[in-house]
Amino acid sequence: MQNTFVIAIFVTIIGLIFLGTIILNLLAIVYILATPDKTTFSMLVVNLAVADIIHAMGIIFFTSTLFTRSWIFGEFGCKFSLTIDVLCTVVIVYTVAALSIERYIDASSILPAKFHSTITAGLLVLIWTLGLLLPCPFIFYTYLSKTPSISNHNTNATSTKTTIVYSCQSYLTEKELFVHEMLLYITAFIIPYSIIVVFSLKLLKFLRVWIKRKQQLTRTSVTRKRTRGVKLVLCIVLSFLICFTPFWTFKFYTRFIVDENVVQQLLLQRILSYLHLLVVLINHFEGILNPLFFIVLTERFCLTFSKRRQRKSRLIETRSSVGIANGRKKSAKLSSASTRTTKSNELNELLLLNNNNNHSQNNNQTPRMPESL
Repeated sequence: MQNTFVIAIFVTIIGLIFLGTIILNLLAIVYILATPDKTTFSMLVVNLAVADIIHAMGIIFFTSTLFTRSWIFGEFGCKFSLTIDVLCTVVIVYTVAALSIERYIDASSILPAKFHSTITAGLLVLIWTLGLLLPCPFIFYTYLSKTPSISNHNTNATSTKTTIVYSCQSYLTEKELFVHEMLLYITAFIIPYSIIVVFSLKLLKFLRVWIKRKQQLTRTSVTRKRTRGVKLVLCIVLSFLICFTPFWTFKFYTRFIVDENVVQQLLLQRILSYLHLLVVLINHFEGILNPLFFIVLTERFCLTFSKRRQRKSRLIETRSSVGIANGRKKSAKLSSASTRTTKSNELNELLLLNNNNNHSQNNNQTPRMPESL
């Protein structure tokens, strides 16, 4: 009962993460593609958003196995899920490393601006090529395995039911899988993490210098833009380190450190299964943080939405002013009509008074007949 409750909470949270990742990253992509001038920084942000969206697709494969306890997507689903898992992990980590390098080049101005787009395009091609090469063993050496599972059909142990459980297996030996996983750790963890840490420290140094010299600099607009870009990259780097480091640590611990005899204990199995769910949640939560940082820390994005709000408020104000003007016109018409009626009533009264006065004067001027002759 407790296991089912935990799984239900996990599925609810990760479902919200899935929707948030898709919506926010699509919003960031549409906004960047709609802008007339596209910088190298925006190209890398779009690449990161695309990788986050593809990485979120793995949630569907992972959550389905929690309920079915069997693989239901066939052999192609095995290869596809493992491929996008490795591909997106490699693309995300190297895109974050490329962002830190790009911001350092822009901050230090060690290269002319005309070379930035060429270097960024080359980095993107290299990142996706490496991301497609690393999951090749999963593409060519993965198959769908069938294993019979015996379960009790009734509360009595007399009747049993045999079901077929499907799982993804590999043709590679244990030693070959070990070599491939070590290669993944070196290429997708140690190398990019080292690049990210080194260039992030350099960016922090630049940020401290800019903050100290902020009042002395004359080109404050350029400095503000660069400061915003550096802060955005540092936030993306920080969220990446927070969300991906527990995933790699847990994977390394369960694969290379913990003993198999210890894993067979029921209590440790339950703890590791709960930790696995928590690590997966934290890992996929990175797909929400990146577009949120972009929305909050991008000056043009904020200005665009503020302009739209101002337009809406202006439309509302114009509509209200038009309504007030129409109301004033109607009231003016009514008041003019009422004044006209009052004036006409006054004229009628004056006419009646004049008629009465004239009549009385005529009566006074007429001679009276004598009472007696």
